[in-house]
Amino acid sequence: MAQDELINKRKPSVSVIVPNLNQGHFLEQAIQSIIYQPDLDIRIALMDAGSTDQSLSIIKKYEHHLTYWRSYPDGGQAAAINEGVQKLQSADYICWLNADDVFVENGLTKMVDFLEQNKHYVTAYAKAYITDSDNNILSHYPTEEFSIKRLSSHCIICQPATLIRTSAWNNINGVDASFYMCMDYDLWWRLLTQGQIGYLNDFTASSRDHEGTKTRNNKNKHFNEAFALLKKHIGYVPWNWCVSMVYETKLSIKTPFRKVVTRLIASYIYLINKY
Repeated sequence: MAQDELINKRKPSVSVIVPNLNQGHFLEQAIQSIIYQPDLDIRIALMDAGSTDQSLSIIKKYEHHLTYWRSYPDGGQAAAINEGVQKLQSADYICWLNADDVFVENGLTKMVDFLEQNKHYVTAYAKAYITDSDNNILSHYPTEEFSIKRLSSHCIICQPATLIRTSAWNNINGVDASFYMCMDYDLWWRLLTQGQIGYLNDFTASSRDHEGTKTRNNKNKHFNEAFALLKKHIGYVPWNWCVSMVYETKLSIKTPFRKVVTRLIASYIYLINKY
């Protein structure tokens, strides 16, 4: 009986990888949002890529909460995430939290509880806020119930609000380090080869939108990678992605016929990526 009680009291374990490069302004909030998650056995690997800002002082301040940390140049975010997972003792679940994002109160615990209760899902995602540099809520990330059709048309999954079973992660060898921008979008497609993706209709994290984000500053690379992985996983690039590329990379021009010009450019992009 006593042994059964110990087993029942065992906390689910989670490996949380925090990649960081000169995000010291946000890093402390990210760490705090992890360590204050209740009822979990959390192992944290903080993978700093040689920051020159205040990151190191913050890392040392919270060193007693970190299972592993290092600070030197690495092979990029995706490689650092894979390395971090390998540095930690195997856990039940894996996730990563970029240094400028945060979990909301009980957010990670809610995702663990969801997967504990839904064993048929190999990974899960939840709702997420989009916040500014001061963590003020700007909007909600456009998440929705999972379907392959919707995932094809745009990324309906907000990375910080995700959690993955370690068994599924290991089966696909983690994130693809050849991606600089879209390693998470590619990951969801590869996880589909392992089983179902679950949706938790609750807010669990915040994704910070600020001037220094990779997505803001590398839009062309973002779309090039997204197009490549879409062609790999589904064989073509959906129309919505082509229109988004025109608008977000400013390929369209200001003209009274802007909508027509936009559709013409998007049509060309669609066709050259279809054949």
